[in-house]
Formats: sequence, C-alpha cells, structure tokens
Amino acid sequence: MNRRNDKRKPGDILGIEELLDAWMDMMSVIPIVEQANARKPVVAKPRHEGTMSYEDREKDIVFTIDMPGVAKKDINIEVMENSISVKAENGGKRKYNYTRRFKPTVDADSTKATFTNGVLDITIKKIIEKKPKGKVVKIS
Repeated sequence: MNRRNDKRKPGDILGIEELLDAWMDMMSVIPIVEQANARKPVVAKPRHEGTMSYEDREKDIVFTIDMPGVAKKDINIEVMENSISVKAENGGKRKYNYTRRFKPTVDADSTKATFTNGVLDITIKKIIEKKPKGKVVKIS
C-alpha cells in the first residue's frame, strides 16, 4: 500500500475526497494572495536623476552631468583638491546630488563650468607635481 492510500477516507476508492480537500486548502489561500497583490509595490527612488560621466585627461578632468529641469542659478558646484560635489534643486520637483572623489590633485581656481540644454560640463585642471630632480654631490 502506498502513502496516498493511507490518507484516504474509508469508501474513497478513487481519492476524490482527498483531491477535494487539497482543492479547498488551495482555495483558502486565494484571499491572502489577492491581499498581498493589492498592496502597492515598494519602488526605491534614486538619489538623483540623470547621469554623470567622468573623464580623466592628461592635463584636466572633465565631468558631464545630465540635469534636465533645473536652471543654471539652482546649481551649486564645490571643488576641493581631490573631490567635487554638485547639487541642484528646482522647487522640489527635481533634485540632483553628485559627489565624486578622484586621485589627481586639481586646481580648484581653474574650474570652468557651462550649462547648455540641461547638460552641465565642468573642466578642472590638474596640478602637475614636478618631481624633484636629483643632484650629484662631489666629495671634497
């Protein structure tokens, strides 16, 4: 005798009552599944919109940031020796917050930025450190 036959009720030769019991168990789960599906899905919001690209050139670093929906006056750029921070907010509708660290030391005073058609371009010159040249010393 197999296990399935052990669960059958007396007189249920074909296992119909067992199938009906299983069906009823499945039907009792439907309201729970429907309730779970009725909830709104949780969607993570990005910290910013748009994209930022970074290009490390020989003499400078160039950043390009897509910032549609903000005005030039709403953009705040802060440049330090090894990092940049760009923030913008337009009346709460659009928010941007970018921070990027980089290895080369830059001259913050050389920073130039343009904003055209929702695209911010920032160019920062690198400080090229001159390595000290060695000196030959003669022994007297």
